[in-house]
Amino acid sequence: MEGSKFGIPTTYKGVRFRSRTEARYAAFFDEIEWPWQYEPVDLSGYCPDFILGFEGGNVLFEVKGSVEDEAVAKSKIEASGWAGEAVVASGDIVGSRIGTMLSGSPIGFEWGDADLFFCISCGRVSLHSSDASWHCRRCGESDGHVGVYNPLPAWVAAGNRVQWRAA
Repeated sequence: MEGSKFGIPTTYKGVRFRSRTEARYAAFFDEIEWPWQYEPVDLSGYCPDFILGFEGGNVLFEVKGSVEDEAVAKSKIEASGWAGEAVVASGDIVGSRIGTMLSGSPIGFEWGDADLFFCISCGRVSLHSSDASWHCRRCGESDGHVGVYNPLPAWVAAGNRVQWRAA
């Protein structure tokens, strides 16, 4: 059902999400201390799931149920007028990959794999586009700061926080 057009509406921290997957990402963001807002803006023909408020700039974050939905989401983001970085996540986090990321490079903005890493400079979890920029979105550092990060414990904890429980 989660991968279908009809997600399971789920409430987390007083916010009603359209799907349990969206709620799980919100809980994951809390686990790794990423500031998030749910459906905070209306862009041209599009309302993103999240805006992540990093010191280095806001990152639009869209959650999809499957990889097949990524192409449509990318098209909507590109046509929406959003001028910054964006991530499209589809389903579960696999390894350190969280989805695909629209990021600036010397030739303009392009899509690449979005990976999580541990920033040695600020001691926090950040993300980068493997095809473009490795700078930390949290502190802005861009030189010699990349550490390995395993998101599985935080992802499992997030799933436990939003699982259905009988009243």
